[in-house]
Formats: sequence, C-alpha cells, structure tokens
Amino acid sequence: MPPIAQEALELARRGDTAGALEAARSAVASHPDDYGLRLFIGLLHLRRLELDDALPHVRKAVALAPADPVPRVELIRLLIGLGKLDEADQLLAGAALPGMEARRLQAMIHARRDEPGQAAKIFQDIVAADPRDFESWGNLGACRLANGQPRLAAEAFTRALQLRPDLQKFREKLMEAQVGAGMGEEALAIARQFVLENADDIAARVTVARLEDLLGRPEQAVETLRETLAAHPDHLPGLLALAGLLERQNSIDEFAETIARIEQLDPNGMELQLLRAQLAFRKRDFQRALELAEAAPKALNRSTREQLIGTINDRLGNEAAAFRAFEQMNRESDLSERTIARRSQALRDLIDHRGQVTTAEWVRGWSARTPPATMHEPAFLIGFPRSGTTLLDTFLMGHPGICIAEEKPMLQAVAEQLGDYERIAALDELEIRSLQDRYFAAAAEHVPDLGDRLLIDKYPLGAIDAALIHRLFPTAKIIFAQRHPCDVVLSCFITRFQPTPTLVSFFTLDDTAGLYDRVMALWEKCRAAMPLEVHNFKYEQLVENPDAQMRQLLAFLGLEWNDRVMDHEKVAESRNFISTGSYSQVIEPLYDRSVGRWTRYREQLGSVLPLLDPWAVKMGYSI
Repeated sequence: MPPIAQEALELARRGDTAGALEAARSAVASHPDDYGLRLFIGLLHLRRLELDDALPHVRKAVALAPADPVPRVELIRLLIGLGKLDEADQLLAGAALPGMEARRLQAMIHARRDEPGQAAKIFQDIVAADPRDFESWGNLGACRLANGQPRLAAEAFTRALQLRPDLQKFREKLMEAQVGAGMGEEALAIARQFVLENADDIAARVTVARLEDLLGRPEQAVETLRETLAAHPDHLPGLLALAGLLERQNSIDEFAETIARIEQLDPNGMELQLLRAQLAFRKRDFQRALELAEAAPKALNRSTREQLIGTINDRLGNEAAAFRAFEQMNRESDLSERTIARRSQALRDLIDHRGQVTTAEWVRGWSARTPPATMHEPAFLIGFPRSGTTLLDTFLMGHPGICIAEEKPMLQAVAEQLGDYERIAALDELEIRSLQDRYFAAAAEHVPDLGDRLLIDKYPLGAIDAALIHRLFPTAKIIFAQRHPCDVVLSCFITRFQPTPTLVSFFTLDDTAGLYDRVMALWEKCRAAMPLEVHNFKYEQLVENPDAQMRQLLAFLGLEWNDRVMDHEKVAESRNFISTGSYSQVIEPLYDRSVGRWTRYREQLGSVLPLLDPWAVKMGYSI
C-alpha cells in the first residue's frame, strides 16, 4: 500500500474524513487502477453522504474487481440512493450475491419506486429468517409508514431499536410513526417518565423535545432543551436541536449564542458551516452567508443548503444562480420523480372531479337545510399558498376580537368524518349538526383560548373544500387572498415544503402552475354555484396601503376598527413559532420586494406563463 494511502486510512480511523479524503485523492491520482483505493475513496464520500462524488469511484472499483460482491453491493445501494433504479435493477439481476443481500436490495428498489407494500413483504420475509437484522426491521418500519400503517411501523422501528438503540434515524422514524398512529401523547408520556427514572440519560431528554416539536408544541421543545443544556451544557446533539428551533422561532440572538457554544465543542462539525450561513443571512450579511453556504458540506441537510443558497442569490439579484439552487432543492426529496408526478396528478384529478360535481344544479339539490351552528360561525381565510395569508393574519392578530387558527386540521377532521365528497348533497340536518360539532371539537383542541372572539380559520387551499365550508356554515364570511399568479407560483416553487399529499405538487414548476390553475378553476365554479359571502383581498394592495385594506376587511367581518391591527411589526415579534414557510419574513418591516418578483424570473417561468396569463388578466394583473 502506498504511504499516502496508509496515511488516509489512519486519518479515517481517527474520524478525520476530510483529511482522509484529501490523502486518498492524492493516492488515487498516482494509482488510478488500485481497486482498494477506489473503493476506499468511494466509501469515504458515502460516509459524508456525497453520493454523486462517490459514484465514479465505486463504478471503477466494480470494473477493476468484477467478481468481488462488495463493490457491486455498494454500487447498487448507491444507485438506489441516487434514484437510478433501472440501472440498479439491471445490475442486481446480473449479480450472484450471497445470503439475503439480493432480497434486501430488491426491497429497497421497490421502496424507492413508491411500492411500499411489495417492499414490506420482502422485508417481512427477511426478518422472519433473521430476526436480528436490525436494518431490515427499520426498513420494514419505513415501508409500513409509507403504506399508511403507522402503528405497525412503530412496532417494526421498536424492534430495530431494541437491537441497535444507537440508531438515531430509526428513533426519529419511530417518533414520526407514533405521532401518525395517534400514539404521540402516549409516547411523550412514556419518554417523560423515562427521563424521570433516568436523570442522567441526556439523549432521552432530547427525544422528549423532538416529540414535543412533532406534536406541534415547539415552545415546549425549546424549554425542554434549555433545561437539559443548563444541566449538561456540552451536549452537542441537544445544542444542534436547540439551534434549529431557535432559528425557526426567530430568536436570532440566542441562535447566535448557541452556534458559538457548538463552535467551541466541535469546530469542524459538518452542521456548523450551514448554521453559520443561516446566521449570516439572518443578520443580512448576504455575501458572507453565500460564501458559508456554498462551502457547507453537500451531504447534510442538502435541501436546506440549496434553499439558503437560492434565497441569498435572490436577495443579491443573481436570478439564474438562485433558480438553479431552488431546482436542486426540489430534487433533494426522498420521493422519486415518478412518485411526485403520480401524487401531483392524483390531486389534480381530485380537484377536476370536484369541479365536475360542483354545479348550481347540484347545490340546489342538497336535500336538507343547514341548521344554525351551536357556536358562532367561523370566518375562513383561503386562496392559495404564498398569496400573503401569513402577512394578513399577522395584521389580524392585532385585533383583540379575532383568534387565528393557522392551518389547523379542523376541516380535515370534518372531511374524514364525511367520507365521499359527493355525500355533501345527501346530508340530513342531523348529519350536518354532527359535522358542525366535529369542527368545533377540533377547534377547541387547537385553539382552546378562543373565548368569544371571532375564529378565523386560515386554510390557504380552502378553495378545494369551499362546498364543505358552505354546507356547514352557509353564511360564513370568506376572505379570499389574491396575489399575482406568477408571484404565487414562483414563491411556492422556491419554498421548501414538507412533501404532504397537497404540497408535493410544488416540487416542479409545471406541477405548481397546474395545481394553481385547477384550484382557481374550482373556485370559479364554487362562486358561480353557491351564494358565498366573499371579500377579495389583494396582497399588493395590503403592502401599498395597509390602513385602507384593513379598514375594508374589518368592516366586512363586522368588527370595529382597532389601531392595534396596524402594529404589524410588534405583533410579528410577539409571535412565538410561525408554522409557514414565510416565518423569517413576517418579522421584517413591511416591504415590497416580493411584489412583481416574478418579472426577474420571466425566462425561467416561460413554460408556465401561458397557463397563468388568463388568471392574471381576470384578477387585473398583466404578464
């Protein structure tokens, strides 16, 4: 072995992956056909999750040692990770792999192709044959979770963790499964009891904070981590978790202090560079933020890194670079392109079907009148994501007679009880009353401090459920948020959303524009078929003249004027956690840089402009 290769091995043993990579590159430059070196450098890149960088080296290792199964297995796993599933399938078919490895890889390919049921069957066979295969137990849990079986998923993750308690990735998935199965509160109670009985187990305290965050109580998570770190100030995972929460909370001074503590403990940590970049951005040092973000390892939080690079370039006026980064951000998903396309099409098909059903004749045929609600009817703030709903609700929060429910699943709870959308027409008074009660029960859970204030249910995609809203509350006031369609579509595309069945449509520009077109078409049909009480609110007018717009809106809602609605910045600062993608923008002074931003991206938006132009004209905009 060349001395430089021995040096690389020693650096890797000491945990200096960056140094090992540098030494390994020097070694492979002078020994390009050394099979061991090629595989070693590929595995170093894999350790850093740099899949694209690992690929040519692992390919070369397979070519140099075609009979060795080890590089072939690593190459297949790597291809699966990169989404090159056909190539992985072909390579697997031609490989004679020992033991259960071929079955594991075939299951992984099924899982990546969004065929979790088929993958789960294979993983079940594997763990039946080898109950100590912790990785397959974890993968079985992931497949069950993807297949809508969170309770069974939790059982599989629990088995995996019994075998390997140190695997944080499975612990995170277990918590997700527990919350999805409605077991989150029970899991949190168990985790808290474990902390009481094991006071020195710091990781358990971080688990409690993670569960609190998953259950929608990030404020509690912050306090849990603060208490933990007061007693254990050098616990790095706790500090990293706290840093992420503080940035989301807009607590920038404490965020900076936490980063300084992380720097002292782990000055070369992979997470640190990205945290520094986020801090520089929040302090408006955009050039420095860009340098730090581009230097951050691609392996960790890659979508966060790309989003930050895109946002910084946007603020610096580098539109082409910004758009490339946003495209890469949207490619960094656990979902395959085929899965994204299929789920996006399914949502568009659902909206199209509702559009076909929703006619004036259908509404006139509703079989029973809607009984008066037992509580004060809510108002609804709907439109389309990124249409200015978060900015508007920040103004509205200043009014003492208003309570905002920010994207809470009240209507979703009603829809689950209702079942088929077309059943709306056949509901009798008793069923409608039951659905109203279900709505108010969900509201009491999510906004327990409502009192006698007006509840405004902020639900940006509420147009999809306009008929359900009207059936439950026929005189409810609806605020419909409008913004230039091109600005809306661009903003949705460049915002990193969780890939829910609805928001998965924002991974591609065409899907985003297609969803916008379908939602607006359905809303037009609803307006024509139902006597909805609607106030159209334009984002651009709120930015230009907030006083006039808020006076008109409060008059529509039947509320008296209150000067506190104009104290937008103070209200924004008092908001603890803002659950939308614009959480960092709402706390800034009112600005107009997002008005007409799409014009800077006209070239990139070219393919969707013909679809959006008719909507722009109808709303009084131009393209």
